[in-house]
Amino acid sequence: MMKYINKIFLIVIVMVFIPLISCEDDDEAFVEKKPIITLVSPEDKLGNVDIAPMFEWEASDPNERPLKFDFLLGIDSTKLFIQAENLKENSYTLTDYKLRKDVTYYWSVIAKNGIEKQEAPIRSFTSIPAPGAPVLTGPGADIFIRDVLTFEWEPVAAGEGESISYNVFLGKSNPPTDAIGVVNDGSTSFAFDASTLDVGSVYYWKVDATDLINNSSSEIRSFKKLASGAPDEPLIVSPIEGSGVMAGTTLDWTDVTDPEGDAVSYDVYLDKLNEPVTLVTTVTTSEYTPVGLDVNSAYYWYVVAKDPSDNSTPSQISGFANIGGSPGFPQINPFAVSGVLSLDEILTWQAAAGATSYDVYVDTVNPPLNLVASDITETEYLIKNTEIPSDLTDVKTYYALVVAKDGVGGVTNSFPVEFTPQMTGVYTDTRSEEVLDYNWVRIGTQIWMSQNLRTKKFTDGENLVKVVQPTSGDYPITASSTESFYDDHPATQGVISGFPTFMPPWSDGDNGRVYSHNVRSSPLIAPSGWHVLNDDDISTIMAYVPQANDLLADFHGGTDLYGANLIIAGYRYNNFNAGRPFGFRYGVEAGRASYWIDNTGANNVLELYPAGNYRLFNQSSPHNRMFGIRLVKD
Repeated sequence: MMKYINKIFLIVIVMVFIPLISCEDDDEAFVEKKPIITLVSPEDKLGNVDIAPMFEWEASDPNERPLKFDFLLGIDSTKLFIQAENLKENSYTLTDYKLRKDVTYYWSVIAKNGIEKQEAPIRSFTSIPAPGAPVLTGPGADIFIRDVLTFEWEPVAAGEGESISYNVFLGKSNPPTDAIGVVNDGSTSFAFDASTLDVGSVYYWKVDATDLINNSSSEIRSFKKLASGAPDEPLIVSPIEGSGVMAGTTLDWTDVTDPEGDAVSYDVYLDKLNEPVTLVTTVTTSEYTPVGLDVNSAYYWYVVAKDPSDNSTPSQISGFANIGGSPGFPQINPFAVSGVLSLDEILTWQAAAGATSYDVYVDTVNPPLNLVASDITETEYLIKNTEIPSDLTDVKTYYALVVAKDGVGGVTNSFPVEFTPQMTGVYTDTRSEEVLDYNWVRIGTQIWMSQNLRTKKFTDGENLVKVVQPTSGDYPITASSTESFYDDHPATQGVISGFPTFMPPWSDGDNGRVYSHNVRSSPLIAPSGWHVLNDDDISTIMAYVPQANDLLADFHGGTDLYGANLIIAGYRYNNFNAGRPFGFRYGVEAGRASYWIDNTGANNVLELYPAGNYRLFNQSSPHNRMFGIRLVKD
């Protein structure tokens, strides 16, 4: 009986085990494989592809599952975007999206079988060229316009199935931005009523050709609007603007014609005003030799061409210096940007023959009377910020004059140059591999960075120590700390005192970082030519801008009238509690801007409040606090 039972048991085990083995064998035989996909058209790196091409691909599934496709397209091979999903066909044509012309595109397709998916290797192609740039045919460049104004250009070839239209732009700025007309009837000209333009103004114009998706611009031309019936404008020939001339020099200008063919005469205006008002003569030729001019004086002049009907056109104002024989003429060199003295740009001039030294005058009157440097032997002078006080609310015009001296009483004046100080700009701070740009602004006699310091290094490239954000306990900053710490303002949630939260750019460092006491006092924290805000800077700015609110950023409810953009980088302690998570004092940061002061006195922090208040105070334990840093130009 026992043998019978054992046989029965063995048979049952075998019957159960055999299907299991069979199933295991089947699992090994079936493997889920990814689809196979190959891009077909457009070919890789193909050019001149139509703006609405058909994309084609081949695909199969080893497990014979049905496939669907996602089509991806982009102009960056690392950022392709899905344009269509779950396609059933092996092709796709752009419908709502049109390609831009003259652009390299990247595309791919993802094949999906419901379980696995496979993306094809990315291909690229370049779309067909945009319309050709219109070639202007009239009016010519730098001419005069009175009443009749017709813009003309050569036709631009259209692509297959496309049409070209033209947009005409006109304005006093270069390039012009005001569209004054559209031509879409196949013509290549546009008439405009020139009587609506301002007499004496220079206008710029261009034509854009467009196929409704892409456009190309012509060159930019200009013309000057003259009064109806007025002669052409006389152009100054000599003396060269700003040059020095000896007595007996002839003033010369171009002959002009009158649109009606009338005879033209010329009124000559000449005196020491930079907008001369003295009519010295009327001539019928295009030259005049003045007499009785004062030596070492600057003179300005222009001529007015007029016809018998009193139609007239003035020339531009030009100037020269009437000089003596010794020493030579110290001609001032042009500025890098016409009429603007750039930051750190040096006033330079040509050496005068026989000169032993030079005096420099800078003033808001012409000729300038304020002597800023005397008896210098160089042919250059760095004008100090205190000598050209200006700000965004009061951009002043200045004049500079150089006087050459021969040491025995002989002097020769340059021709005075007119300029405005550069009011804003960007300073690039390079510290080893760290390169940061900072905006700056001129405020009165000072130049301030208009962004908080955000460096992680000293100027010698040494790294500052990053404060590690703990979850409990004290920070590694103590009164005996010798390290130079910096920290980033963490992001916060919610609204603080009715103001936005400290999300980026605070947590990204773009609104500046906070630094320890050791950093603010280090000679290696400010780049050459700049320094950490000090007592003298504060006294100067407080006297010039009585209301702190006018320097504060919008975040603090300030007007930022002067472009200083004073904004808090952080107000941080060496420990934290419920009111100071991570050590940052969120509860007050929205309502003030705080900065380290680099000094040896009692006050070491400046705070500005939206109510218009400045506050100077002493941190009893400065080594246990971190604040932002603002730099000022030396």
